Amino acid sequence: MINLSKTRYCTGLQCPKILWLDRNKSDEKNTSAVSQARFDEGARVGELAREYFGDHTLIPYNDNKKIMLEETEHLLNKDLIKDNRTICEASFAAEDGFCSIDILRTINDGSNVAAWEIIEVKSSTDLKPQHLDDMAYQYYILTNSKGLKVTKVSLLHLNKHYERNGGLDLQKLFTLVDCTKEILEKQNEISANIKRIKEIAGAETEPDISIGKHCSAPYKCAYKQYCSGNKNQEPLSANNQPPVVDCEKIKDFLKTISYPLYHLDFETFQEAIPSFDHQRPYQHIPCQFSLHIQKEEGAEPIHREFLAEAGIDPRREIAERLCAEIPKDSCVLAYYMSFEKKVISELAALFPDLAPHLMAIHDNIKDLIIPFKKQAWHGSTQGTNSLKDVLPAMFPNESGLDYNNLELIHNGEEAMNAYTSLPKLSPEEQQRTRKALLAYCCLDTLAMVRILDKLREDGKG
Repeated sequence: MINLSKTRYCTGLQCPKILWLDRNKSDEKNTSAVSQARFDEGARVGELAREYFGDHTLIPYNDNKKIMLEETEHLLNKDLIKDNRTICEASFAAEDGFCSIDILRTINDGSNVAAWEIIEVKSSTDLKPQHLDDMAYQYYILTNSKGLKVTKVSLLHLNKHYERNGGLDLQKLFTLVDCTKEILEKQNEISANIKRIKEIAGAETEPDISIGKHCSAPYKCAYKQYCSGNKNQEPLSANNQPPVVDCEKIKDFLKTISYPLYHLDFETFQEAIPSFDHQRPYQHIPCQFSLHIQKEEGAEPIHREFLAEAGIDPRREIAERLCAEIPKDSCVLAYYMSFEKKVISELAALFPDLAPHLMAIHDNIKDLIIPFKKQAWHGSTQGTNSLKDVLPAMFPNESGLDYNNLELIHNGEEAMNAYTSLPKLSPEEQQRTRKALLAYCCLDTLAMVRILDKLREDGKG
């Protein structure tokens, strides 16, 4: 009986309780923790990786794994394999385990026996420890299934330094890493791992495994909320104790602020495969900004916003709009300014004619997170300084400042996924999503206005 794929094996290494819950309490899974956009990106990377090696034979996915196994057997026994040396999704089974190899190709090692290389494709930009576990399991299953001579195991991942210029250059887009030594060193532990995972995943009673680092690494667990018993889901307002305020530290920070003041926030998107010239894998591409402008202290803010059309390179337009909205000598406020500064510096590097203005904006940015990092204002923020935690701690009863009350989009990841999904939506859905994107980004800068006002009020002592 085939019941342990390479994905389930790696999941079991992270926490075998996940597999038990998949079997027995799958309705407790938080599907929002799993991004469909990431799966789609991974599939696109996989398709391009096959082209990296040229001619190949693809074994189509089938829910009936027996059919994939039979097709693999047929290709391995076929004389034409000498001419078509690369098989994608070749499938093998051993010891109730199953795996499909992303890319399996023959290599010439000088012997009369066919030698093979296992190539695992990942959409990441580097080699990670969990990738070695994945490849080690594949090597174990393949060699125990057919006894094939596997002399090399490699990882093909994206090259983070590749910058598109014209058509995609697959030889530069990908990096091939030889992992054979590490994979062979892991072989002694595979059998014991399989046994342990199956015992725990197949138990009659729910495994007693406590919350820990494994709930978030190497991947976010969709059952974390269930396993925590909602202990960490209490609203921040549950702590009704007054905040600790250091008036002098607040006053020191406020001295750095001048008017007119521009509260700035960007939203960006990332792509594994660059769509535009001068774009790298997973580079943050700005597609939206919100700006709340206060002419003087305490003034009602004026709101400006920009949201690019999806499917085009938005960087030139957003750079021009920034320069039009923010004068060179203005004081700009961001929350965790390193992100905004990086976005602006990359725009300046891309558009030299706008660079002086953009870098003037860059150099005048102040960081609203500083008072919280220095504990000038310390309330019920669950030990973090993020905007999403500081805001409800300062304003626990204001529904208009609650991200949970927004429609469709409540955090940065959802915003990123929503923007990239726009071309796939109907006109009505696009309009609704764009409205939600604008509302989310607007709240980010409105929150900064309100937080600064609150600091001024509390800092008076």
